[in-house]
Amino acid sequence: MSQIVDTEDAFQLSAADLSREDRIIYITDSWKFNAGDNKKWAAPAYDDSSWQHVSTYLGPSELPFIEWNGIGWFRMHLKVDSSLVDFPLALLIEQHNGASEIYLDGKLLYELGEVSAFEESYKPYRDNRPRPIVLSDTATHVIAVRFANHAARSFNEYGFTAGFRFLIGDLDYHVASSIGGATSTTWSKVLYTGILLAFTVIHMLLFAFYPSGKQNLFFALFTAFLALLTFTILQTNYSDSPLLAISYYRVSLIAWLFTIVYALRFCYSLFYDNPPKVFWIFGVIGLGLAIGTWFDARNLDVYRELFAFLGLMEIIRVLMISFYKQKEGVWIIGSGLMCLVAGILFTVLANLDVISGDPVLGNLYGSAGLIFGMSIYLSRDFAQTNKRLKYKLEEVKHLSERALEQERINKQKEIEHELLTAENERKSKELEEARALQLSMLPKKVPESSYWDIAVFMETAHEVGGDYYDFVQKGEDVLTVAVGDATGHGMKAGIMVATAKSYFHTLANNYDTVEMLQRMSSGIRNMNLRMMFMSMLFLKCKQHSIEYTSAGMPPVLHYQNQQGTVRQVLLKGMPLGARVEFPYQKLELSVQPGDSLLLMSDGLMELFNKEREQLGLERIEQVFKDIGDGSASDIISEIMRLAEKWAGGNIQEDDITLVALKAKTK
Repeated sequence: MSQIVDTEDAFQLSAADLSREDRIIYITDSWKFNAGDNKKWAAPAYDDSSWQHVSTYLGPSELPFIEWNGIGWFRMHLKVDSSLVDFPLALLIEQHNGASEIYLDGKLLYELGEVSAFEESYKPYRDNRPRPIVLSDTATHVIAVRFANHAARSFNEYGFTAGFRFLIGDLDYHVASSIGGATSTTWSKVLYTGILLAFTVIHMLLFAFYPSGKQNLFFALFTAFLALLTFTILQTNYSDSPLLAISYYRVSLIAWLFTIVYALRFCYSLFYDNPPKVFWIFGVIGLGLAIGTWFDARNLDVYRELFAFLGLMEIIRVLMISFYKQKEGVWIIGSGLMCLVAGILFTVLANLDVISGDPVLGNLYGSAGLIFGMSIYLSRDFAQTNKRLKYKLEEVKHLSERALEQERINKQKEIEHELLTAENERKSKELEEARALQLSMLPKKVPESSYWDIAVFMETAHEVGGDYYDFVQKGEDVLTVAVGDATGHGMKAGIMVATAKSYFHTLANNYDTVEMLQRMSSGIRNMNLRMMFMSMLFLKCKQHSIEYTSAGMPPVLHYQNQQGTVRQVLLKGMPLGARVEFPYQKLELSVQPGDSLLLMSDGLMELFNKEREQLGLERIEQVFKDIGDGSASDIISEIMRLAEKWAGGNIQEDDITLVALKAKTK
């Protein structure tokens, strides 16, 4: 690889920069830029001193002043101190409105879309998944981005930036955050959209069968535009196409305006026979803002929020008059409308950055309050009408409804009980199958060795995890030991363990420990299991000489019999299956007769007591020091006695695996 040019303006990175709650290093958006396309510009040694500094956002303030013809290169020089060398960092994509190729020190790491100097071959792409990045030393590194956006000026014309924005963060933290956060947010919005559409259909049907109740029509239009707003916000966040995402965003803003208009019209329909003139003023302004938003969304932000605020004030005014005149049912529907007012006010203030929070939540909770209030109001109105028309049959109807309702409840409870029983049986069967698969992956017996006294222990959690241990013996002198831990639980973890076992038995007698890790990681990565990884350590014992390597496993504890001390032996490494080809290392350990080694999965260290405190490594190390001169079985027994005492009957949340090796005296 070409030598990297060391520049004075390299951005300095340190682990201390990750101390923020969000675990993000906010690197500058001002990168060196050169228009055109030449893949030699990815080379770390390339002299970019004459390149101009440009914001990667490519906003209206940058694009007119650079020679942008659809494609260009951005470069940034980085330096890390020793605290971030080989640390699993993440390249965080805050914005990506085009296609790009991302290089680190001249090596292509990631492709987002298809980059081309020709518009017909160019394919934009966007997502916000964190990408792993590892810096292997404290020298200057170069991140080069080949970026294309042939519709950049269209982005600016719509009031949006056309480029990208990258940040650096803690990989483990942001992978965990993206998994949990994305799933729960998506499903909640999908569910909410479905509920809104259901109310739209219901109230449209109520209006169709009873046209005099126009409040049903306007409430249905209100929920319809609110459903469109929620749906387009969801599509904006998760669309792969940047330009399509902007279109969804503009539609969401228009839906927001009409949501305000029909919330106001619904309010008038409850307390007025005909809407006052002020409504038509709101309607015309809302329509004008909607048309303007389609062509210039960004520059109308303040006007849209002012329109929403004035609409809220009008709804509050109507409610106050209705309260004063004590109109029938005003407390019920008024409470719902006040919830809507509070929710929209929260959304307006959040959009203007006056308060912090997700603006969508304001719409969600506010409209939920209105829907609830409307449902109560309509139920009450229907009940009163029915009472006036069918007074003489009330008693008979009441008894019939109670009987039917009780029968329905009983039937529903019976069905729910049957479904719950079936689901419990299915889950129990799946857990047992996963547990059986996991145990079948383990060796049937511990190998006998002239050099080692060996003892093992595994206890699976209530929800089966992915712990694994194994041995391969070659002749009398060579013994290879494996201990691993797959991410996740259940059958997926079992598949990962089965894969690891197959690779281990194929590779153990033919390769050294580092090459075994590399080949296993490559094989698992090619399986595309999506966020499934495998931590692993290997010991290749040739008599009492040991070759040790590790990929994301806890340290090995070495009891030195002559000194009566315990030392930790740790090699840091990314779990197998990661997208980055990690440079795994190995250590040579010299073990004397009478010494002991303790291998473990992280389930033991992370064992909780009833106060939700973790056992930790220090307590394990102390017990190991006290029993280290005993047999391998004694060591396992004492460690598990410590675990049982610490847990105090608390439910075990992860598998616990221990392997103890005692060097025999010949």
